Amino acid sequence: MSGVAVTCTDVWKSYRMYHQRAHTLKEKVLAGGSRYDHFWALRGVNLEVAEGSTTGIIGSNGSGKSTLLKVMARIFAPNEGSVEVRGSVSPLLELGTGFHPELTGRENVFLAGSLLGQTRRDVERRYDEIVDFAGIESFMDVPVKNYSSGMYARLAFSVAISVDPEILIVDEVLSVGDAGFQLRCQERIGELRVEGRTIVMVSHSIDSIRALCTDVCWLDDGVVREQGLPRDVLSSYQDRIRSESAEDGHRRAVAGGAHAHEEPEATPAQITDVRFRTDQGATAVTFRTGDAFVARIHYRCEEVADLVCGIAVYRSGDLVHVFGQNTGQADFRLMPAADGVVEFMVDRLMLMPGLYLVTVGLHDATGLKVYDWQEQQYSFMVSENMAMGAAEGIVHVEGRWKLAPAPVTR
Repeated sequence: MSGVAVTCTDVWKSYRMYHQRAHTLKEKVLAGGSRYDHFWALRGVNLEVAEGSTTGIIGSNGSGKSTLLKVMARIFAPNEGSVEVRGSVSPLLELGTGFHPELTGRENVFLAGSLLGQTRRDVERRYDEIVDFAGIESFMDVPVKNYSSGMYARLAFSVAISVDPEILIVDEVLSVGDAGFQLRCQERIGELRVEGRTIVMVSHSIDSIRALCTDVCWLDDGVVREQGLPRDVLSSYQDRIRSESAEDGHRRAVAGGAHAHEEPEATPAQITDVRFRTDQGATAVTFRTGDAFVARIHYRCEEVADLVCGIAVYRSGDLVHVFGQNTGQADFRLMPAADGVVEFMVDRLMLMPGLYLVTVGLHDATGLKVYDWQEQQYSFMVSENMAMGAAEGIVHVEGRWKLAPAPVTR
């Protein structure tokens, strides 16, 4: 990383929130024009994105994330402040922009490509790659109005990602399509990272931000609350979410008839972070069938003598329970610690390709007293290992085939 790709300096951006809007000249004269207030989506944002970095923008709905990306992409101009962008930009903000429902998939590839600044020769050169990535070759001569929403999104993403930008701006589009297509999207983003492209992405998936980003910016009500390494910023952000959730729960309890002077009971043990790693120690969100897998669970605990940590994995979609285990079953003693870490390790993860959800919990030895329980709040992807051959089901079983002698008949 030799320099700065994007610089936002004291950026302010507002929208008009109309209370009464005049639609005719008569209304404007009699009512004195339209009445509105200013809603400030961005308030004095200062941000630098380094060349070759992958910067994640996180925050709750309405915090200004999408507005900031549109300002970076020069779709919106700020009311105040400045944005300096060094390099060509490709925004993946609203998939399918420019698609015409009456045109076929093939025709829309060329139409959308031209809107993204590509020549017809550029699109022709990349056409096979676009269709192969989308995985809908049989439907390219069908009008897109007949596509399913998933097919539409797959083709739109494939066209958008085919552009060869120096700076890629992505707004919550890595969740399009099925699990297999989501995996290809993440792999493509990973390839762009390796090539040294600058990426700015918005996502509500903490796991995607943690796995893909080198830097994270937390926006809150249009203000940058924190920027830095993913582990630091995400930890602060999750602490805020847990705190707000506890406050909401307490308010609901009070509204339901609980005594207002009662404080929520403090838990003696708490999960503070969960990360997935390879056997080499690198943080990862995607594994291949047969890879080593490590779930690294961070926790805080007071003097709890019989603390047990458990993990459970579910297949996304149908929520089939794939497996589960806890430290008690493994006869492993979990020690109390102010800042502890315990790892669940699998030498060969034999799950079939797909998206998997993970539940992590802390409880006592009986399992009746639960200190912290985070239901399916984490996820990882498994991709196909070509060296292991094709198979079906939930797990890959390394079986063998052979011809047996035919039975002798008399």
